[in-house]
Amino acid sequence: MNLLTFDFGGTFVKYCLMNDQAEISEHGQLPAPLKTKDDFLDLICRLYEQYRDKTDGIAISMPGVIDSEKGDIILVALYPEMSGQNICRLLKDRIPVPISVENDGKAAILAEAWKGALANVSDAACILLGSGIGGGIIMGGRLQKGYGFAAGEISDLLVGPGCYEKENTICYDSSMSGFLKAVARAKNMDPACFEISGNASREEKRISGMDVFQWIEAEDPPTLTEYRKWIQRLAWLLYNIKLTVSPEKIVIGGGVSRNERFIRDLKEEYQKAVSKLASYLPETAIDTCRFQADANLVGAAYNWILMHGNHS
Repeated sequence: MNLLTFDFGGTFVKYCLMNDQAEISEHGQLPAPLKTKDDFLDLICRLYEQYRDKTDGIAISMPGVIDSEKGDIILVALYPEMSGQNICRLLKDRIPVPISVENDGKAAILAEAWKGALANVSDAACILLGSGIGGGIIMGGRLQKGYGFAAGEISDLLVGPGCYEKENTICYDSSMSGFLKAVARAKNMDPACFEISGNASREEKRISGMDVFQWIEAEDPPTLTEYRKWIQRLAWLLYNIKLTVSPEKIVIGGGVSRNERFIRDLKEEYQKAVSKLASYLPETAIDTCRFQADANLVGAAYNWILMHGNHS
């Protein structure tokens, strides 16, 4: 069995063929179809036509509040025309195979619980760092969706009192896009020059997170200052999740999770808070997703398997 699996992000959409053992082939990425519903659907259909002879189903991961049982996309800020849509009904006349869709943070933690860093862990949380911030929670070995399907939807957590605008949420403040925007401001550069959500249509090469980490290693003063602030904000998030969920383990996903310095610095900052305020609690391990930047793809496939089984 092979699934055509998609991970819709704020800058790119990644896709692959994946079998029921989480083995990936035909891997690629395209600019995210952010503008219209038709762009979003046409991209899926175009790739399905390319791989239809190898595809038993379509598995989708994307940000937003999603009823995965029905295929309803309740709210998704990055793809506003998809809000309120049922993706399975929209595609059923164009794609004659079973389709599933799940929130990206929930997909990531499903992947890790299936074959990754959370196998045999009963209580856990996942933080997914990309253009936005996704989250997922497992308690008692079961994915938590919550009333309204928003359990673990950490992107709209406030980072300060009194302001109830998007600019005061952790997604705006502490995602990779938020960090890159802060670096751009600190260096008096145009954020459009950076690889930030919404800039995917620009043809010229943009400054990526990998480029910025080279500036960090070179101890570029403004970049290093913003990096330290970013690490502190993310450690604050980890600590709050520890106190709220009491997980055995929290895993970090997204492309930046492959950066050893980032993970080391984040763990060190998190331990400062735990050692002073929560040393009485059992240790919550901080780890990286086994599937790292592919966690959403793997989890989307596992969600399809849970919903449709051996349909093929």
